[in-house]
Amino acid sequence: MQQSLAPHITRSLPSTRTLRLGRGVTLVEIMIVVAIIAALIGILLPALGIVKRNAQLVTSQSNLRTIGSLMTMYSLDSRDYIVPSQFDYTGPFSKTQVRSPSPASATPNIGQLFKGTWTDILWTVGKFGPLVPSASGAPSPTWDYRYDSPDYWAYTNPDMVDSNPFRSKVEILKAFSDDAAEIARPFGNGAGIREKGQPGYFAANDFFDARPNTTTNASNWYTNAMIRYPGMSIYAVDSRAGETIPLPAVAPNAWIPGNAACEVEFRYVGDACCMLFLDAHVTNSSKWIDIPDLQNNRQMRVERLDQRN
Repeated sequence: MQQSLAPHITRSLPSTRTLRLGRGVTLVEIMIVVAIIAALIGILLPALGIVKRNAQLVTSQSNLRTIGSLMTMYSLDSRDYIVPSQFDYTGPFSKTQVRSPSPASATPNIGQLFKGTWTDILWTVGKFGPLVPSASGAPSPTWDYRYDSPDYWAYTNPDMVDSNPFRSKVEILKAFSDDAAEIARPFGNGAGIREKGQPGYFAANDFFDARPNTTTNASNWYTNAMIRYPGMSIYAVDSRAGETIPLPAVAPNAWIPGNAACEVEFRYVGDACCMLFLDAHVTNSSKWIDIPDLQNNRQMRVERLDQRN
């Protein structure tokens, strides 16, 4: 009787392998899996951030190339004159369609009529306006940006952020001023803290400031033929202060990296900034030490562009 039951008993007992496979997952094993996943995320996130920053750099460079193309269009239609960094079209030029009332009789949200920067001129050259107000009333019920590029006021509406090709794809990393009431150049002294996080500025070299001199009443208009080394002459650079950057002779610290008054912003991977040169080529540069380093070692010029030395 015992012999006849033995095979049956042997078959009904689960094997050691079956017991091993049927047990649950331990807390230690779960913690190991979680740790592996966290480690992978920690490795991937910085890499994804770099990919994103590189993509933003490409877009910013593309915007600068667009600016270069529009500058060429302007010069071809304007007897070879270079787009001024700042202008004053009051007086005999007041009927020009740059920062003109849009619509008629309206006043701009920031600044004065017939006075502005290179962005206003190129906005008109490129015929980017007008901007259609959104349901919330932005950009403005009384100003449609037909004859000048969007300013700070327009960027208070998130829908406007990608509407201006004259801004960087990367946001302002550090505002130029801690004053919340301050606005960007040329209508203020430099972008205030309220603009942090908004698209960064491209600043034009104020070597090309064409406003009348208050003493001589003469304007500084340059043609491409007057520039000695177009491929070395910086026209625009990434900025945290606004749409213009003063000459080193006027404000030397505006061009010195690391200085509190430095207006150039190195906002891309590797602490690099983008530059547009007068021959319309675009490049990016790491931080320089001072102006001699920029001009002598890197062969980039920001002043005396109409002179050999």
